[in-house]
Amino acid sequence: MDSATPAVVDTDVISFLFKSHPVATAYQAILAGRPLAVSLITIAEIEYGVELKNWGSNRRELMRRFLDRFTPLLPDAETARLWARVKSGCEKKGRPITFADAWIAAAALQLNVPLATHNASDYSAVENLVLLTAAHVE
Repeated sequence: MDSATPAVVDTDVISFLFKSHPVATAYQAILAGRPLAVSLITIAEIEYGVELKNWGSNRRELMRRFLDRFTPLLPDAETARLWARVKSGCEKKGRPITFADAWIAAAALQLNVPLATHNASDYSAVENLVLLTAAHVE
């Protein structure tokens, strides 16, 4: 899979990139040259964190401008069907997946693109999901 292949970016990787976390460099290399997208759920998770931590207006605006670099993926009926397949498939394997992670996985599966995540174990039971991770770096 070459670097021009699009990717969906998980919430944790967005956070690393935004904060210039030490592991961000590895993800910048993995994602370089790719069209990047985020699930609507990732946007909601980011907004939740901003609210919970009571960020000031300047930092909120910086995050929102940062998110503008990513194409937002809006769920539709096909995403819902994939979400149900992901959620039930993981549960049947005895590896439950969170509501949010199942939506993020469904978004990547719907586009048939990899998911960039630092939490590979959260997605390990999802069939046919290709992961891009730098989890060994820290």
